[in-house]
Amino acid sequence: MTTDRHIPVILLDCHLRAAEGVIASFGERDIPVVGLSSRPNPPAFYSRYVKQKFLTPPVVQEANYLDFLENLPVKGVLLYADDTSAAFVVKHADALREAGFLLNAASPEVFERGFDKGKLAKAAQQAEVPVIPTADVRSVEDLRQAWKMLDHPIILKATRLAGGKFIVINHESDLDKAYQKMHELVHSEAHVHMHSELIAQEFIHYDYDEIYCCESYYTTASKHSGFLSIHKIRPNINRDGTAGGRLFAGETIQDERLELYSQRVLDQLGWKGLAHMDWIYSRKYEDYLLCEINPRLPGFSNLLTKTGFDMAYNYYADLCGLPLQPYHYQRALYFEALRMPGDITTGIYAIMKGYLDWKPFVNSYRHLFKRDQDICLDIFYGSDLAFTAASWMEHLKYAAKRPFRFLTR
Repeated sequence: MTTDRHIPVILLDCHLRAAEGVIASFGERDIPVVGLSSRPNPPAFYSRYVKQKFLTPPVVQEANYLDFLENLPVKGVLLYADDTSAAFVVKHADALREAGFLLNAASPEVFERGFDKGKLAKAAQQAEVPVIPTADVRSVEDLRQAWKMLDHPIILKATRLAGGKFIVINHESDLDKAYQKMHELVHSEAHVHMHSELIAQEFIHYDYDEIYCCESYYTTASKHSGFLSIHKIRPNINRDGTAGGRLFAGETIQDERLELYSQRVLDQLGWKGLAHMDWIYSRKYEDYLLCEINPRLPGFSNLLTKTGFDMAYNYYADLCGLPLQPYHYQRALYFEALRMPGDITTGIYAIMKGYLDWKPFVNSYRHLFKRDQDICLDIFYGSDLAFTAASWMEHLKYAAKRPFRFLTR
């Protein structure tokens, strides 16, 4: 294994904020950044640290995408920022390594057990970690059995799609309709490549500030490099009033129980690579319940790099034979107020619909004036003003074209 710091990082999905958030981390260490995106000229391509830029086929066009990467004129550490890219890298890991890339990802079997929400629930139970009561659903009859077994209401959820792909079922008469709708969703052209199945789960009642994340990087030897817990002060809010997966306001915390649970699950799986884990706190069960493992960088990756929990760099260092960066906890507050549809517009919509009280919404901004924690605003990079300007300009243009988009539906 080489110890050359000049090996480039090949950053996939540069149009996603998860990828954007780690560019400065590499650039400030003089590590060459090669940006790849299926979208022409994303803001990340304006970064002073992105030395080479390539327009790729969409990752869902697997054969074309693999051929493109194999023939890429530059090779290095392959870093992914999207669920679909993570699944692609795992599936084609041998071919990508043979082509000259360095990467760290779980084996296909381990990846499947961690990424698929139904299989993850079983692995968590084996690790004696609390999980949402879950039942597999392969047919309408399975859903009817789940309705009898689980406390009501229940949700019908896709096992391999991003958060928000579920239906809440309040009445037995709605089972057939919910199954048909979710079956069509997972087999639609947009999602069929993810090979998702369905599960039913108890609908856990929780407030918008009872959502948590835990981040970690597991080395090529399946050893963790530390854990960082994130409290979501406020996530995005879906049109039906449920909490979404996006982090609009959050804070770093130290929570030994949450980190112990995370380690138990990942150790049970024999995990490798990036792990972004979602949890909720249930007052009914008086405990954290595991929701999912996302095998890639979190959307708020810049919070991690700005506070020193640099799992993207540790991923690189591990593959290049360099010392991993130790982590010393930093208390920090994160805001994503200027992205559109952003915190402010979605918050106003949620308040008008009665989903969110205005007091906690306003009070969360009061944290900006506290002096005992770092403030991380997405998106602002003092060392990368061209990227900052390009990113802000894109979102402001979007806001001008589609103001308060929730209110116009």
